[in-house]
Amino acid sequence: MRILDRYIIRSFLINYLLALSVLMGIYILFDLIVNFDNFTKAANAATDTTGTTAWAILSDIVDFYAYQSLAVFQQIAGIVPLLAAGFTMVRMTRHNELTAMLASGVSLYRVATPIIICAVCISAVHVINQELIIPQPSVVEKLMRKHGEVAQPITHNDPVYFVRDTDNSLVLATRYDSVNKTLYDLRIIQRDENGAPLGRIMADVAIWEIPPKELTGGVQESTEAWVMKNARQIDDRLDADPSQRAAGPQKTLLYHTGITPAQLDLVFSKKSVEYLSSAKIYDLIQNSPDVNKPMLARMMHIRFTQPLMNLILLLIGIPFLLTREPGRLIINMFYCVAVAGFVFASTFMLFQLGGTVLLGHFTVDPLLAAWLPVLIFGPLAAVMLDTIRT
Repeated sequence: MRILDRYIIRSFLINYLLALSVLMGIYILFDLIVNFDNFTKAANAATDTTGTTAWAILSDIVDFYAYQSLAVFQQIAGIVPLLAAGFTMVRMTRHNELTAMLASGVSLYRVATPIIICAVCISAVHVINQELIIPQPSVVEKLMRKHGEVAQPITHNDPVYFVRDTDNSLVLATRYDSVNKTLYDLRIIQRDENGAPLGRIMADVAIWEIPPKELTGGVQESTEAWVMKNARQIDDRLDADPSQRAAGPQKTLLYHTGITPAQLDLVFSKKSVEYLSSAKIYDLIQNSPDVNKPMLARMMHIRFTQPLMNLILLLIGIPFLLTREPGRLIINMFYCVAVAGFVFASTFMLFQLGGTVLLGHFTVDPLLAAWLPVLIFGPLAAVMLDTIRT
C-alpha cells in the first residue's frame, strides 16, 4: 500500500467516524429529549434513596442506547460513507491536495479507489452486525426494551395462543419458560385435516427433554419430546363412547410434536423479526401462515440487497465529488445530495412494495422488489463513474 493510499484511507476513516458520531449523537439526543421522563420514572421506581437516582438514570441511559446504537448503525450505514467521502474531498480540495495529486499525474479513479475499498469493508461490518451481533438472544432482549423498562428484570415467560402443529392440532399454554423449555397449563386440541375436533390433551406441566425409559418401553430414546405431568386425555369424536370419552389422569404422558422449543422461539421472535438473522427469518417463513410469508420474504431478500445499495449509493454520489474544478465542488455537493436523496427515497419505496397488492389483485413479488433498486441504479452507478474526467 502506497503512502497516498494510506493518507486517503486515514482521512476517510476519520471523517467516517466523525459523521457516524454526529448522526448517532443527533438521534440519541432527540430520542433522549422525548423519553427522558421515562428513564426518570423507571430509576425512581427502582431506587429507594434519592442520592442514587441521578447515577441510576445515567446508568439506564448508557445501557439503553449502547444497544440501540447497533440498530441505529444499520439504518444509517448507507449514507455515512457518502458523507465521509464528501468531507474528505472538501478537505483535500480546500488544502489544494487534490490539485497537487492531479498535477503529478494521479488519476481521479486512483483517488476514489481507497474510498471504495473502505466502503466495501464497512459494508462487511454492516453484514456482520446484522447477521452475527444483533441476532444474539441477549442483544435482542436488550433491543426489545422500552425506555422505561431498562431497570426491570428480563422475563422469559410468554403465553402460547393457538399455535398450529404439523398434524393440524392447536397448542395453548398459559405460560412458556424458554429458559427451562417448559409449558405450563398445556392444552392440545387435536383436529383432523378439515378442522373437526378429535380430542384434547391437558397437562399441568410439559417439559422438553429426552423421555425416561419407563415411557418408551424400556428403550432409551435419543430424541427429545414433551414429557407431560398430570396429563389427561379426552376423546371428542362424535362416535366415541360417552362412558369412555374422558380417560383418567396419568402421571406422565409422552407427546411427540413438530412444535419444538426452537419453533416456539421463532413464534415469539415475530415481534422482533427485524433483529433476526437471515437464516432465522428463512426458518420463520417455513413455519408461518401464508399471509405473513411475503413480508418475511421481502425482509430476507433486503438483507442481501441493502449492502449492495449502500455501495451503489456511494458510486453514484462520488463522481460529483471528484472534480478537476475546485470552484464547482460546492455546487456539485448540492447535486450529490439531491441525487443521493432521490436514490435513497426510491430504494425505500421499492423495498416497501414487496408483497403488497396493487390494483386490487396484482401482488409485487418480494424478490423483484428487493432486487429492482439494484437493477435500476446499478447501471446508473456505472454510467456516473464513466463521466469522471480523469
